[in-house]
Amino acid sequence: MNHTVVVGYDGSEAARKALDYAAASVNGGKLFVVTAIVPAPDWMGSPGWQQSVDAEHQRGGELLEEAVERLPSSVDYSTELIEGPAADAIIGVAEARHADRIVVGSRGLGRVRALLGSVSHDVLQKADLPVVVMPERAVAKEE
Repeated sequence: MNHTVVVGYDGSEAARKALDYAAASVNGGKLFVVTAIVPAPDWMGSPGWQQSVDAEHQRGGELLEEAVERLPSSVDYSTELIEGPAADAIIGVAEARHADRIVVGSRGLGRVRALLGSVSHDVLQKADLPVVVMPERAVAKEE
């Protein structure tokens, strides 16, 4: 069965493991790799504004290039660079692409961090489709 899978990618080891898992689970379907970047600052027109925007877009583009390099050549993929909160970007792409599931990594920052708004926690709370979270323990086990 072909699947449409959305994976969040931020370059962390957990995100790499999530990407690997998502690529293996797409089964001939389509993989959407999502990287969220900081939105353009409100101080448009100020000195340094364009440099700030360009630097953030370059960083996001480099993360997506890194992700693509990890993908097997057999995987049909697309990349999405979205400005804004990561959880909202991931869920937005999943909704727009009619995804079957979302895959994200967890940095294992614990319950306190989750309560304060970690990306994986936010995706779990807001998504209306299955979410796979690669916990830190799974990442550490494979190293």
